[in-house]
Amino acid sequence: MMKDAKGTPRGGHRIDGESIALAAASKALQNRQAQEAIRLLQPWVERRTASAEVLVMAARAQMTIGLRRPAVLLLDRAIAEGAGSSAYLLKGKCLAHAGKTEDACVALRKAIEDPTHRIEASCILALALENAGRIDEAQTVIEPLVAEMKQSAKMNVDVSFSWARILSAKKRFDESDAQITELLAHLGSTQPQLRNFVWYLRAKNYDRTKRYGEAMNAAINANMIGELEFDPSAYTRQTSAAIDQWTSQRMKLFPQSGCQSDIPVFVAGMPRSGTSLIDQIVDAHPDGAGVGELAHIENFARRLNSTLQRGVEPPQCFGAYQESEWTRVANEYLTEITLRAPTAKRIVNKALGNTQILWLIASLFPKTRIIHVIRDPRDVAISCLMGGFNNRLHPWTTRMEWIACAWQESLRIMNHWKASLSVPILDVSYEQLVRDPASEFPRIIKFLGLDWDEACTRFHESKRTVRTLSYDQVNRPLYTSSVARYVNYAASLQAIHWPEYDPTAL
Repeated sequence: MMKDAKGTPRGGHRIDGESIALAAASKALQNRQAQEAIRLLQPWVERRTASAEVLVMAARAQMTIGLRRPAVLLLDRAIAEGAGSSAYLLKGKCLAHAGKTEDACVALRKAIEDPTHRIEASCILALALENAGRIDEAQTVIEPLVAEMKQSAKMNVDVSFSWARILSAKKRFDESDAQITELLAHLGSTQPQLRNFVWYLRAKNYDRTKRYGEAMNAAINANMIGELEFDPSAYTRQTSAAIDQWTSQRMKLFPQSGCQSDIPVFVAGMPRSGTSLIDQIVDAHPDGAGVGELAHIENFARRLNSTLQRGVEPPQCFGAYQESEWTRVANEYLTEITLRAPTAKRIVNKALGNTQILWLIASLFPKTRIIHVIRDPRDVAISCLMGGFNNRLHPWTTRMEWIACAWQESLRIMNHWKASLSVPILDVSYEQLVRDPASEFPRIIKFLGLDWDEACTRFHESKRTVRTLSYDQVNRPLYTSSVARYVNYAASLQAIHWPEYDPTAL
């Protein structure tokens, strides 16, 4: 068959090396192998003349593992190469997830101009605005689509869910619940992820209207979807194995990064324990910043674990990942966070996996500081059960007794790190934090080596969008109503053995 100069069969499809790489990368992404997709596309991405198609797919792969800033850079290149509205849509999604609401709005409004993406982009835009507390703007975006949906009498699940969330945010709970009822009836047993989100929204609505029994039932319905498995005994054994493996003596033999910066700070703690509040307090300081939940170090930990040679002593057990690689990763991370906050002296990362990888964090950043936040396990349980996390990553969030186990093991591994690592670790009780901010806020700032600034008390005035389940909580003044929230659900907690907890003992 005759081919043109680009390797395209005359009258046929292109079969050059780039097309082969694109097909292989697409298959890798379908199989949830984002790192492999990135590897396959990298030679083509590095070309000055990289095609828009390559750049967009590479951006998708970067987004999959949480590398949003690199993904946006790739999408900007793709757009410059003539990529259409799909690139703007992907860029808008990426920026919205990163909490860059203004930039997300610009990209999404470009995507909305294309009728093909109008509905999807509008729904993402509306939810981004709602996340940022701009509820009226979100309503303005979604209302025309709601009107069209009603006029056509044809359900659009994305529009319906977005509208239910906005109604909830406007405290129109009965209307929100009616929309939820209609949406669940339409979904039936399809689209489990969306049904999961819908049931969590219903639980939130019922909780806010003090219909606690119905709220618990809605949360249980949400957490039953997917029937995730979790073995508390195995989880306890994993903690014991980590404690046995990462002793202070062995960790002294680990490769040590040459990064001597004291800018990186890490928050550790259970989900829903107050990590977002710490992040927001530090971000409010003129010399502080929060970058949310960056997964860079967790990704490196996964690479290390995949090549770790069991039974071999450190540093040889890490194979090719020796000091130069650890230094490279540390400096890469430092570059990433300082690009986000160029003038900050302390930059907080509150990724949920930090608790498990403090051994690595301490070796990468020997001058780091760790803030450990702890909250009553019963309140953590209620918030987790009704929260809607990435349950496949944290399956223990789906049952009360599993949460109790995970809370206990989190405390056990943290006690091990405090006894074994040389980096400073500050314990902060959520209850003390919200009840006595006059003492606790300055204590945190002092621990970070910064001078106290009253701006920290006005953390809720930040225009920053927090992309966690706490987004609608950290954007309002400090409150104590979430302390002992579990009392409203006492009947559901009675059969569980809860770890002992004294917030005044820290």
